[in-house]
Amino acid sequence: MAAAAGGGWRFLGRLTWRWRGGPGRLSPATLQETPSRARGLSSSSGVRRVVQGWAGKRRPLLLGAAFALGGTFGLYQTLRLRLQGRQQWAQQLQQEQVVAQLPEGGLQLTLYQYKTCPFCSKVRAFLDYHGLPYEIVEVNPIMRKEIKFSSYRKVPILLVNVGSALQLNDSSVIISALKTYLISRKNLDEIVSYYPSMKALNERGKEVMEYSNKYWLMLDEQEMMHLYPIKAARTEEMKWRKWVDDWLVHLISPNVYRTPGEALASFDYIVREGKFGTLEGFFAKYMGAVAMFFIGKRLKSRHHLQDDVREDLYKAANEWVKAIGKHRMFMGGTQPNLADLAVYGVLRVMEGLEAFDDMMTHTKIQPWYRHMETAIGHARAAN
Repeated sequence: MAAAAGGGWRFLGRLTWRWRGGPGRLSPATLQETPSRARGLSSSSGVRRVVQGWAGKRRPLLLGAAFALGGTFGLYQTLRLRLQGRQQWAQQLQQEQVVAQLPEGGLQLTLYQYKTCPFCSKVRAFLDYHGLPYEIVEVNPIMRKEIKFSSYRKVPILLVNVGSALQLNDSSVIISALKTYLISRKNLDEIVSYYPSMKALNERGKEVMEYSNKYWLMLDEQEMMHLYPIKAARTEEMKWRKWVDDWLVHLISPNVYRTPGEALASFDYIVREGKFGTLEGFFAKYMGAVAMFFIGKRLKSRHHLQDDVREDLYKAANEWVKAIGKHRMFMGGTQPNLADLAVYGVLRVMEGLEAFDDMMTHTKIQPWYRHMETAIGHARAAN
């Protein structure tokens, strides 16, 4: 742009020289003489010939002036549109940051979790990034007495106190419902009703609880346009959130329990970070490691993974990076969207384990992952 602007000004400089001092110039004397000569002509045809002659001689000059004016106007329009584009981008970035860091003092949140559960980690990533304070109740994975109040026996469970206690189940429902609430400020009970539960059979014929619409945000058209100025952005976000639940999360266990040594290291981490008694922890660490090593093999077969499950993990990480592309920091652009938070939350549970180190070394995901750490760290510090 600087080179183009410089060329434009040089062209105008040459044009000015021709106007003032070049061949066929219009000097002040010429401008003064032309009316007097015209007054000395006795016929209109004479006047026409003189005017046509004058115009013919100066046609290159007039064309040059026209091109100069056109080029200057085009340059002005280009600069004006580019400036408007930058202003709109800055305004959009500011709006995204306001939404992302919106504090919500009216909600009292309690998260029931296993710290090493990828679905629970997804929810924590969302809450941390959006600056929502919450209390954690670590659930004993054997007895689960902490959630005996609930007929839903999985984690995460989020209890929301909005005058009365409201229970949210399923990580994707929790995230979609809270994001809808932050934007629309609708009644949270009403929002949750848009995600009805239903019983279904999974691929093994086991009855499970499923939730409708769990990747949808329940917003009106204006709110949707504000959050997703481009319709394709909403479709992309939903697609990759579903990909996290349907595929990425199933790569975690086969990779962290890939070998007996990795299984033992994983359960050592689980016992340290989880809620176990002394005796429980001892048996969980050694017996759990052995059990999960063999379960990991079954999971590899169930999900049709390669013999070396690392290759599936590497492929998934690079597939995610490719979807973001070279010109975006996050899938959400300048700020993480719900898909970014979901992928980060799931991968984060492997930190400190061999599988995580291998993924960071052998794939292209590390720059994106570090940007995510920074974005969530800044959001937490601001709140």
